Parts: sequence; C-alpha cells; structure tokens
Amino acid sequence: MGELMGSRKKDRCKKSKHKKHKRSGDAGEACEATKDRARAHFLDGNTGPWAKSLAAQDAQTPRSAQNENGADPAEDAAALPQGGTATITATRRGPDYSVPSSIDIVADPVLHALSTRRSISKVDPQTPNDSDLLEIIRSISSVADHKALRPWRFLIIRGDDRHRLGDALDEAAGVVRKPGETNTKPLRAELLLALVSSPVKHDKVPEWEQHATAAGAGHLLELALWQAGWGVMWRSGNLTNTEPVRRLHRLDDHELLMGWFYIGAVPERYRQRLTTSTRPLPKPEQFLDTL
Repeated sequence: MGELMGSRKKDRCKKSKHKKHKRSGDAGEACEATKDRARAHFLDGNTGPWAKSLAAQDAQTPRSAQNENGADPAEDAAALPQGGTATITATRRGPDYSVPSSIDIVADPVLHALSTRRSISKVDPQTPNDSDLLEIIRSISSVADHKALRPWRFLIIRGDDRHRLGDALDEAAGVVRKPGETNTKPLRAELLLALVSSPVKHDKVPEWEQHATAAGAGHLLELALWQAGWGVMWRSGNLTNTEPVRRLHRLDDHELLMGWFYIGAVPERYRQRLTTSTRPLPKPEQFLDTL
C-alpha cells in the first residue's frame, strides 16, 4: 500500500510539473506574441508607449492586428532576422474625397470670415479704442499654447510713438534725414500693434514652438479685427529686430519682435470692391496630403 501511495504521489508530481511547464510555456508564448506585436507597431511608426498600448489592445482583440490580406504584421516582424533592417513598402493613397463635405464656409460666419479675410494696405484714420483692443485680446487668448505659457504680448503704438518708431528704423538703416523730414512708413495708420514673442524656458516646449504660438496669436488678431470690421496689415522687414528697434520696444535678449499690425477703418472704396471681388481662393488640395 505504501509503495502504491508513493507511486501515486510520484505520478501526481509528474502531472503537476507537466501542467506547470505547460502554463509557463503558454505565458512565454503570450509574452513573445506581445513583443512581436509591439515590434510590428514600432515598425509601423508607433514608437514608444504607443507600440505597447496597441500591442495590449491586439492581445484583447487579436484579429485587429491583421491587415487587409489576413496576414498578421506581428508574424511578419517576427520573421525578420535578428538585427536586420525592415523594409516597409508603403503605398500612399492620398486623401479620400469620395464623401461630400457637410461644412458650408459661406453659411458659417467664422469660416466665412476666414475665407474672405484680406490685408488692407491703406486704412482710414478711425481706429478701435484701447478697451476694444482689450476685448479683442481676450478673444484671441484661446490660441493653441502648449503648457499655457502665454509667450506673447502686444505693444500699442499711437501718436508721437509712431515718429519714435520711424527714428529707430532710420537709425537701424543708417538714414540721415534733413531737418523737419520724418520716416512716414509708421504713419500709414493711426494705430500700430507690435507683436512680441517672449519665450520662457521649459523642458517640454522648445523656443521655436513658443514663437509659433506668438505667430498664431498674430493671425488670430488679424482675423478678430477683420470680423469686428477693421482693416489690418501685418508688416515687418529686415530692420524689425535690429538693435535700435529692439531698444525702442524694450525687448529682452531672448525676445523676438514679430512685426507690427497697422489698424484702421476699411475705406469705403475698398468695401465696394469687396462686394464684387472675384479673387479665387487657392486650391486647398495643394495643402493637404497623407503620409
């Protein structure tokens, strides 16, 4: 009896070891499959955590990892030689315009303002007051801004300050005028707004991205003023960030002057031209593509 019991115990041990080995094998295969899926997603361009996340989704719904031909990209990736370089042949199909758009840029007031905006080179003397400008700035403060750093500001230039800007431009250009003469370029509008990009140090937001945010604020300013009925012209040039001009605007070393917005009323003659304008918008297809 004792020998028989020992035999049974030994058999159970063998079975237990067999089951344990089987479970370990299943886990190992699942682990390798997950790695293969992650590798496949990585080769498709989904680097970093995205590859692992997509691999986890595939583990729950394995069929989602199959391509149109029914092949598993993980298997293709696993078949690559160790240390080898994958050659991925992608077929660029281009955008699909077969489904008609439900967007009407004429009926939508915002899209209509976007599509009809014009730069007005010569504006009339009437200008928005400072309270109007404050509301305009309030409306554009929603500009896309990574980490909400607010790396931009505007400076109001009116009256004699425009002459000071003209003097700074002359100094930068080395121009010496006769007594009584003045640089008339800053006098083309009664109101100028100078846009200053003021990036801050941040480990996740590079300086170029903060300059892009400031430029975005400038474009929104143009659109908001246009929608409010004002004419705008965004001007800059080679002298914009010269030392005399930067000194006038009290810029710090890390700041960048992005130009000036010349603001005023839209002349009536230009309003009449706008009602009959047939200037076409550029073809949007040139700005939209796929990888």
